[in-house]
Amino acid sequence: MTPNQGGGQNWPPPSFSPRTGLFYANASRGFSVYYLYQNEDDEKPQGWGGNDRGGWSEAMLQAIDYKTGAIAWSHKWADSASVRSGLLSTAGNVLFAGDASSNFVAFDAAKGVPIWHDRLHTSITNGPITYQLDGTQYVVVAAGDTVYAFAK
Repeated sequence: MTPNQGGGQNWPPPSFSPRTGLFYANASRGFSVYYLYQNEDDEKPQGWGGNDRGGWSEAMLQAIDYKTGAIAWSHKWADSASVRSGLLSTAGNVLFAGDASSNFVAFDAAKGVPIWHDRLHTSITNGPITYQLDGTQYVVVAAGDTVYAFAK
């Protein structure tokens, strides 16, 4: 069955850029077999349904043309685990995302090319935010119990 339990788009939040016309989403392509077991130790499946066991998956960040549904670009994450980071697209044509390896990554939003990254101490599980204060632009993201602020 596809998508597996890590597939679909709900949380984490995607992003849209009116400047590029692209909708950005962390995606997971996965295949799995679902069995209905009486209990966790049962070795004989009773039928289809229940939780997935085994299978294959890959995680990626995708930019989708909202007018056509075509994939404009796709960046496969090195780790196949589902990514739970929200996305932030900016008017400066930068897209911010977290990967499954605890990196906070900035992309060229039009081309999908990574332009900067910083390794955090744990995975990002929220959507980054940006704001300007006293002429300085900040990007803020949380990882675990720590809030990181980056300024330019």
